[in-house]
Amino acid sequence: MRTPKVLLLALAVVAGALVLPGTAGAAYSDPLTTTTKQNLVWHATPAAALTALDNALPNVSLNTVVNDPSYAMTGCTGAEKAALPKAPAATKSLCWDAERAGSTTWVPQGITTSGDADDDGMWGADKVILSGWHGTDALGRYNDARIQAVNYDDPASAAHRMMYLAVPNSTGSSFSAAKAHLGGMAWLGDKVYVTAVGNTSTAIRVFSTQHILQLTDTTSNAIGKTSGGYAAYTYKYAMMQVGYYTYAGGTCSMASDTGVPCFSSISLDRTTSPASIVTTEYFSDQSLHGRLYRFPMGTDYLLTGTATEAFRSSVGNMQGVLSHDGKWYVAHSSATINGQLWAQTTAASTSATCGSTAACWAVHPEALTYDWSTGLVWSQSEWSTADCQAQNQTCGRSVFAVPLSSLG
Repeated sequence: MRTPKVLLLALAVVAGALVLPGTAGAAYSDPLTTTTKQNLVWHATPAAALTALDNALPNVSLNTVVNDPSYAMTGCTGAEKAALPKAPAATKSLCWDAERAGSTTWVPQGITTSGDADDDGMWGADKVILSGWHGTDALGRYNDARIQAVNYDDPASAAHRMMYLAVPNSTGSSFSAAKAHLGGMAWLGDKVYVTAVGNTSTAIRVFSTQHILQLTDTTSNAIGKTSGGYAAYTYKYAMMQVGYYTYAGGTCSMASDTGVPCFSSISLDRTTSPASIVTTEYFSDQSLHGRLYRFPMGTDYLLTGTATEAFRSSVGNMQGVLSHDGKWYVAHSSATINGQLWAQTTAASTSATCGSTAACWAVHPEALTYDWSTGLVWSQSEWSTADCQAQNQTCGRSVFAVPLSSLG
């Protein structure tokens, strides 16, 4: 979620003493409180449409995609390293090639890994990181969505290939761009969950690694069926939507914390039985308080749609969310300085990793995901070096990880 380039909070105060404007007594150190549960409604892509596209185009595995990289990940520049968390320090970090690092048309948001997807932490023989990006106004296709599929088998030579996210039409004769802000991602089995767009009735879009198509027209600046075959704006691969969830209450609102919530980020919690998806919502208005929800998995790696937990948090500007063994973690962002990582329960809310420093998480941080097989929490930062320089800040885009054990 883009943080407005204005001073949102004076975060130089001591963590836990921060009081939100317009909300008497409300502080980030306030524990979670229970709130009204929200439910979801599932809408499946017609099976015949998926079959038609699978028959019309080569259907490839995610392993094929990550072993066909087009861009190398790089070491991080000084500015990009400056965006990494101060405490706890990142134990893993990697950065994008120059085009991705400086792009004004695409920005990184959600993240997930094969540590979500499979019991051994691998996807087949590969260690995979999926980084979700959305298109900006400069692209001309705002909230078009793509995934950077990173081959992380050898961290020293990590590389990635981009996949467009697409929605089949009802017959499978063509497809269109999936509209998603991608503020959060989760991956279990063949299903990849991404957050949709705010102020709509669509909550979460679901894609499948069983429906990744190799496009036959990689020169047309179009999407769907073309005179030359099937295209997705010159990309080689596109992953098809297998369904989506709408809010049972109707259209969500990004301007209200009492109505239907707009999910801004999601992640997978493997510590519940069954596994579950957790969500949060983002408000730039500091008088509003984001809510957290939990939805358990049902059959075929799909949600039951019925929330089992609902909490309200007093942390502002919540970007990422994570839940593990009953504790919730939310990543807060500031427009001007490092963000904060808060550990929350109904008994306490703390940012213990910072010590006497109020803000020690990443600069312009985004989603969170936990790789249970390595014990690492992964995240990424949003702003390009040019964005940062324009605001007289030293930062840039990076992908990084810290041990869960270091988060308090």
